[in-house]
Amino acid sequence: MSGKKLSETLVNLVLVLTGAALWLAAQKIEVGAAMGQGGDFMPKLCSTIWLIIAILLFVFGLRAPDTGKGEASVSVKGFVITLLLLFAYVLLLKPIGFVITSIVYMFIQMMLFVPAELRSKKNYIIFAIVSVALPIAVNLLFVNVFSLILPTGIL
Repeated sequence: MSGKKLSETLVNLVLVLTGAALWLAAQKIEVGAAMGQGGDFMPKLCSTIWLIIAILLFVFGLRAPDTGKGEASVSVKGFVITLLLLFAYVLLLKPIGFVITSIVYMFIQMMLFVPAELRSKKNYIIFAIVSVALPIAVNLLFVNVFSLILPTGIL
């Protein structure tokens, strides 16, 4: 198995495992509505779709012929750092809060994704603006439109 095929298989396997974990977690959400769809509907729907697509990617990826050409396109270092960032994000979400944790996570993740040669003062400013504006907008959307409170933490 070539490096490229192996990396694609590993990524697809991680997607399947993550989808399975999300699906199992979504099944534990209480309905919470007497009529209509409750707060459990969207997580169950999205996690089911994720799991189906991930399984299809995994199966068709295994069945695809291995050309043996090309190097692995997935950076193992970037992948591991992203996993560590996600675990830190989940652990810090409740004590620190959604907005602050999301700002820090998004900025660090953007720094990880953008190659060093493309980083400039202008891009740092864009990263900062997006990292601040998006979590605040999402929080406002959830509070004002959906009437759901995201973890507030120290705020």
